[in-house]
Amino acid sequence: MHTRHALVFGSLLAAATTAGAQQLYFGAGGGVTHTNADCAGTVSCETSDNGWKAYAGYHINPLWSVEVIGYDMGTSRGAVVFPGFGLVNSSLKTTGFGLASAVTLPLGGFADFYGRLGVGSNTLKIDVSGSLGNGSDSESSAQLLWGIGLGFRVSPNVSIRTEVDGTSATYAGERFDSTLWSLGVSFRF
Repeated sequence: MHTRHALVFGSLLAAATTAGAQQLYFGAGGGVTHTNADCAGTVSCETSDNGWKAYAGYHINPLWSVEVIGYDMGTSRGAVVFPGFGLVNSSLKTTGFGLASAVTLPLGGFADFYGRLGVGSNTLKIDVSGSLGNGSDSESSAQLLWGIGLGFRVSPNVSIRTEVDGTSATYAGERFDSTLWSLGVSFRF
């Protein structure tokens, strides 16, 4: 089964690259994330972390493309003292994958503006630990995802990108917005 998928993917890649249209591209980036978790009443609270994203896209025309994207928006951590239970540590981690429409607007000889808008399947995982034990739970939801950025072409097929991406995740009716500021690279084939 895996061999068949690899052959189909390889055939599509070969067909696109032999057409000379440079329509397929792949990229990845990493950087700093921030989540809007509420820190009120906590002993300690960290809402920033490291995150990453990876994507593959297909140019429909020189301006528009379709992308599949996977991401980890980092982990927020907090500690709260509960009477009778002591210190309780908790963490929130948003991960997901999505499908987006993307636009590329040339800004001159070597720079491009990028924009992305789509929908993601996001999972928010919550971990709790304290003197009475540990536990975890998660909830998945479909959420809007977006991104904007600048790319600087170092060759016709390689671009260095700086981008800002955002999405949300929910747990028990509460929404947590996450933003990733990243630096990465994109390759066209």
